[in-house]
Amino acid sequence: MFDITKCAADAKTHGFERLFSAEEAKARIAVVDNAEKAAELKNRKTLILLRDWKFDEGAIKTIADKKRACFLIDLSTIIGSRGMRRAVEMSKLRSFLRLCAKHGAFYSFASFAEKEEEIRSPEELEHIIMLLGLNRGQARFALGMLKEYLA
Repeated sequence: MFDITKCAADAKTHGFERLFSAEEAKARIAVVDNAEKAAELKNRKTLILLRDWKFDEGAIKTIADKKRACFLIDLSTIIGSRGMRRAVEMSKLRSFLRLCAKHGAFYSFASFAEKEEEIRSPEELEHIIMLLGLNRGQARFALGMLKEYLA
């Protein structure tokens, strides 16, 4: 299991194979506004971090067909929010992930923890991902995808 954090920490202490730093990963992450702009990156082996999870089924299908790019989902938006905002974010992500699974688009997750005490264990991340509608196997596979794009 792998994660991206904004702080330095020992991966083994937290139960991970490796923790990538946000600085180290930033060269491999493309931040885009929406799925339509993400479709322009379909031929690049890159992690795509969307600012808005409004989905465009055509763009997701285009990215899925090429099997190169991978959507990166920032779990800190869910972990760090409360109430209605968290519910809305989770709902958008559930719909987005449903389309990714339907079309076979790659996706991965990262916590982007800012302090060492904010780092969640792989099991905790799995459970958060399962709240988004994925099963344990899909969650483990997604957490392992970071290695393919960052190592």
